[in-house]
Amino acid sequence: MSWTNQQKIFSLETYFGTKSYQSVQIQFRKRFHCRNFSSKSTIVSWIKKFREHGTVVDLCSKTTRGTYSGREKSARTEEKTAAVRDSVGRSPRKSVRRRSQELGMTRESLRRVLTYDLNVYPYKIQIKHKLTNADKKKRVTMCEWFCNVLENDENFLENVWFSGEAHFLLSGHVNRKNNIFWGSKDPEEVLQRPLHSVKCTAWVAMSKHGIIGPFWFEDDNGRSQTVNKERYIPVLNKYWASLGRRGGVVRASQWFQQDGATPHTANQTISWLRQRFEERLISRRCDVEWAPHSPDLNPPDFYLWGFLKDNVYQGNPQTIEELKTAITAKIRAIPKEECRKVIQNFARRVQVCLQRNGGQLEHIL
Repeated sequence: MSWTNQQKIFSLETYFGTKSYQSVQIQFRKRFHCRNFSSKSTIVSWIKKFREHGTVVDLCSKTTRGTYSGREKSARTEEKTAAVRDSVGRSPRKSVRRRSQELGMTRESLRRVLTYDLNVYPYKIQIKHKLTNADKKKRVTMCEWFCNVLENDENFLENVWFSGEAHFLLSGHVNRKNNIFWGSKDPEEVLQRPLHSVKCTAWVAMSKHGIIGPFWFEDDNGRSQTVNKERYIPVLNKYWASLGRRGGVVRASQWFQQDGATPHTANQTISWLRQRFEERLISRRCDVEWAPHSPDLNPPDFYLWGFLKDNVYQGNPQTIEELKTAITAKIRAIPKEECRKVIQNFARRVQVCLQRNGGQLEHIL
C-alpha cells in the first residue's frame, strides 16, 4: 500500500516520542481515520531511511529529468476532489469503475482521491436475514422483558444458560481470494472439494459459569446425524447431568434458553424441559418467547461458533475425530472470564436492539 509523506512523517514523530510501534499504529488510525495502518517492518524501514538520507520522501519517484512528477498532483486538483466528494455524498454505493467514468478520471486517480484526500474506504454490506415487522415487534417484546428483569434482579444473568448447535465441515471453509499461487505462469491447478463434505454437529450451553458441552449429534459409529426431537432430548439429558455436577450452580434456580427450531419446540421436548426448568424457560411456545431470527442476540451464535470456526482448522484436522478433538480443546481453553464478558455483551445487545426498535444490530457493534 502507498503511504503519503504526511503519514510517514507522523509515524516517525510518534515513534521517536513514544518508542513504541504499537502506539504508532494506534495513533495513526486515530489521526487519519482509516482502517489500515503501517506494519512494524514498514515503520522500521522509514526510520532506517530517515537516518540514512535525512528524509522519508520516495527518492525513486523522480523522473529521468531529475524532477518529481506532477502527474499525480495535477490529477488530484481541488475541483476534482470536490467533485468526488459530492459524487460520494449523492451515491455512496456506486462502484469505482462507474464513478470514474462519470467524473472523467482514471480509476487509480479516483482511488487516491477517495483514500488520501477524503479518507473514505469501501465497506462490505453485511447480508442478514430479513426481519419483518412482526419479527421486530417480537424482538422488542423480548428485549423489554430482559431489561425489566435485569433492572429488578441484577444477578439474573448469573443463572441463564444460552444454547445452540452448529455444523463443522471437515473440509473447512475456503476463501477464494486468499487461495492464490505466486509464479511466472499459470500453475494449471484447481482446489478440489467434496460435494458433500463430512461434518460433525456440536451442541453447547453457555453462561457466566462457563460452557457445558460440546455434545454431538451422531450415531453409534460416530457419523453425524440431523437434529430431530428424538436425538435432541438425549443431548439435553447429558446437559442436565453436567449441570448438576457444575460447582456453584443450583439447578433449581437456572434458566434455559433455546431458539425456535422444530426439534427444540416439539411437544416431547417442551414437556421434558418443563419437568426440569418449570417456568424458567426462554423459548418459543413458552411464557417467555425467544424471538425468531435473533442469532445476533444469542451468545453461541454471535460469539462462540465464529470463534471456533476461525481457530479449529489451524491444525489442519484430517479426520472427524481430530476435528471434534480440536473443537473440544478450544472450548475447554475459553476462560470463565471470557464467558462472563460475552454474557455481559448480551445485555448490551438487548439495549441496542431496543434502541433500534428490533432492527438488525451486528453491523453497528
